[in-house]
Amino acid sequence: MQRLRLHHLRQQGFSLIELMVGMLVSMICILAIMSAFAVYESHKRTTTSGNDAQQNGSYALYAMERQLRTAGSGIVQGFNYSLWGCPVSAYSYTGSSTTSTLPATSLPAPFSTSSWLLTARLVPVLIAAGGSNPDVIGTVSGNSALQVFQITVSSTPSASSVVVSNALGILTGDYLIGTLSNGTCALAHTHSASPTAQVSSTTIALDMTNSAPTGLITATKLFDLGPSPAFTLFGVDPSTNSLVSYDLLQRPINNNAATVMPIADGIVQLKALYGIHNVGDTNPNQIDQWVQPTGTWDIGTLTASTAAAQTAMSQIQAIRVAVVAQSRLPERSTDYVGSTSLTLFPDLSSSLQYTVTTQTQYRYKVYDTTIPIRNALVTMHY
Repeated sequence: MQRLRLHHLRQQGFSLIELMVGMLVSMICILAIMSAFAVYESHKRTTTSGNDAQQNGSYALYAMERQLRTAGSGIVQGFNYSLWGCPVSAYSYTGSSTTSTLPATSLPAPFSTSSWLLTARLVPVLIAAGGSNPDVIGTVSGNSALQVFQITVSSTPSASSVVVSNALGILTGDYLIGTLSNGTCALAHTHSASPTAQVSSTTIALDMTNSAPTGLITATKLFDLGPSPAFTLFGVDPSTNSLVSYDLLQRPINNNAATVMPIADGIVQLKALYGIHNVGDTNPNQIDQWVQPTGTWDIGTLTASTAAAQTAMSQIQAIRVAVVAQSRLPERSTDYVGSTSLTLFPDLSSSLQYTVTTQTQYRYKVYDTTIPIRNALVTMHY
């Protein structure tokens, strides 16, 4: 009988109080685990967002620096031959349709709202000040296989060909820039049947891919820009927070129409300064001052057809660029509360600094670098 009573007690299970205590302990454990998981996710989000901002900013600066360091290739030799600062005309052809690509009739966003001029000039690097908005940086460069100082036009060209005294270095598919008698410059594209380079009077055929309708009829000097010259604008698209570029020659990419090309995401600001060498300074390689691209150094003033503009452009020794990268995902305000502004170029005087308004739920990274450019080489060696 006692044995049956014990067996009956073992089959009764847990009491209600025991179950409630067990559930309470389980809930406490779950809350502790969820709290630890939330903290982990918060730190993970913070780390990932910070890494994204670093990678985007680093790559954006690398892409621009690569282009800026080559700016001026193929054109610095022309300072004494009316090439420096020359307004460029270029055309594209679709069947029998002719379109003027330079000077541009309009620019796509975000460059359409900038102070960048529709007329492109042969200057290695120029900056269009954006005020509180991002600046626009423009570069011009060539990539000829053989450096040619300048090529003399030996007889009156036609619309489809040009005769030069020395064709050394001009290869099939190269772009030629010619200084015209009216003070402008024209871009022409060599024909696929172009002759091999000879050190003698040679007729170079021009095709109509990127050539003026009148060719280089009034050209006096030619310069070889190679097969892929760069007339590139860099800016920030505020609608997508990305660094973008635009080819002013509007050459098709993979048979698709030219368009604004994204380079790096998460970029919210781009600012640049000129490094200036003062006139009369005996040290030719020294940067005497940094200036914003305004006033005397405004893009409109620098590209004016005046002797002062020519002198000012040749004083530019370097460019200093600051890029601000923003993390992609917002954080909770309780997790991260930072400053509401950033200062660009903090080591310079306050008149050269820029203040960037930030949001506390995002992380930011500033990349700042100085890049020597070829503007000053013109007056030193050519």
